[in-house]
Amino acid sequence: MTILLMKPPSLLTGLIVIQVAFVTPDAADADERDDRIRALEKRVEQLEKLLLEREAKIAPPGEAPKPAEAPKPGPSLSIGASGFSMRSADTNFALRLRGLLDVDSHWYVDDGGISDNDTFLVRRARPILEGTIFRDFDFRFTPEFGGSSTTIRDAWLNYRYDDPLQLRIGKMKSPAGLERWQSVANTLMVERSLVSGLWPVRDLGLMLHGELWPGDESVTKALGASGLANYELGVFNGAADGRAAGNADFDDDKTVAGRLFFHPFLKSGLKPLGRLGVGVSASYGNAEGSAGLPDDRGYETEARQGFFSYLSGDGATPATVNVIADGSHWRVGPQGYWYCGRFGLLGEYAISSQRLQRQAGPVTLSRAEHDAWSVTASWLLTGEEASFRSTTPQENFDPHAGGWGAWQVVARYSYLDIDDDVFPSLADPAESATRAAGWAIGLNWYLNRNVRVSLDFNHTDFEGGESGSVTAQDEDAFLTRVQLAF
Repeated sequence: MTILLMKPPSLLTGLIVIQVAFVTPDAADADERDDRIRALEKRVEQLEKLLLEREAKIAPPGEAPKPAEAPKPGPSLSIGASGFSMRSADTNFALRLRGLLDVDSHWYVDDGGISDNDTFLVRRARPILEGTIFRDFDFRFTPEFGGSSTTIRDAWLNYRYDDPLQLRIGKMKSPAGLERWQSVANTLMVERSLVSGLWPVRDLGLMLHGELWPGDESVTKALGASGLANYELGVFNGAADGRAAGNADFDDDKTVAGRLFFHPFLKSGLKPLGRLGVGVSASYGNAEGSAGLPDDRGYETEARQGFFSYLSGDGATPATVNVIADGSHWRVGPQGYWYCGRFGLLGEYAISSQRLQRQAGPVTLSRAEHDAWSVTASWLLTGEEASFRSTTPQENFDPHAGGWGAWQVVARYSYLDIDDDVFPSLADPAESATRAAGWAIGLNWYLNRNVRVSLDFNHTDFEGGESGSVTAQDEDAFLTRVQLAF
């Protein structure tokens, strides 16, 4: 065996030497092999010299080579339970696509022979486009494809100087009752209560709003707002009770609306009271004509059947006298909620007072004042925490893995009283009720954060309206909903 003695080569040189030493099969060629090794060693030395010269050019003598710069982050794309979003690298621009789909059914029991009211319906179908431009400008555009016609539900631009100071302009939710302020994706029952009928659905205007003294995110994520105090104050075209404003206004009358809401124990450290919120909403403005009153259906039950409407028509007979809005219209409504563990409680009261005019014949009343209230209680059977916002199950529905989602029971009582003095000069006492009182029980099944199935039973009894198609007997109805919200 030939033993090769050489100076310690580099790793590359050693590998080449070993390869040549062991691969060459014939010992008689030792001299030729040694020559080949020397030639390879020389070539490796030349390569190492070239590498050293190149490194010297990149890093001058005495300086360590600079580390490579980390790649700059690029735009991001996110797809998840909160929708689809795109965001620029500096986060100053963002675009989010969300959606809401409510597929409902209404089934009325012993409805006195009313036809065509049991139905399946697409209650809501809303693609929601929202985002941010130049860091401080937020926007939302929401068309509504549910129902019988296509409308614009939301269309606003919001300037966010800071969380406590923001300015919004466009079509939006105006300061109103607590149920109206709550996202429809998070309401606990299929339809809102009677008290919500005294507030507008959407209005067009300009609103200053903000959240003051924010609390800890772990506490406030379940609340309707995240500040110790929250406010909204705006000027709007003015919308009638239970109505959504159109995209334009054709009179000079405007409405001022405001809302204050407090979480008095948000930072107190008292956990049972940390998610207690109380507030009040109010509005004042002028309204003229039929657009200042509820639509032809008038005030509705929780199962969406009209039980009161003002007289309307051409005035040819006393029964067809047209009643219109004729001046000031104010509303006020205290409100509050409390969430503690699995339990949730939400309540509010509202008064709607309005000047009216009868276009023919004597007028015995110049102002009508209606009031309503409601209380809703809920309990999550599967252990999740009750919330003003969405409920996320501890385990999503997945029968393969043994997950069955979250289950919640709900109960509600609501009451709406019509001003007795509107009868008979402004409303027909035979057709319209002077009072409606409703109770409801419901079961919600949250399959996951985005999909919910609801079943409600609603009972409403009336005072007056003995000849009305809806008010002649109590209303009993089963309401169902399958909801997709992301």
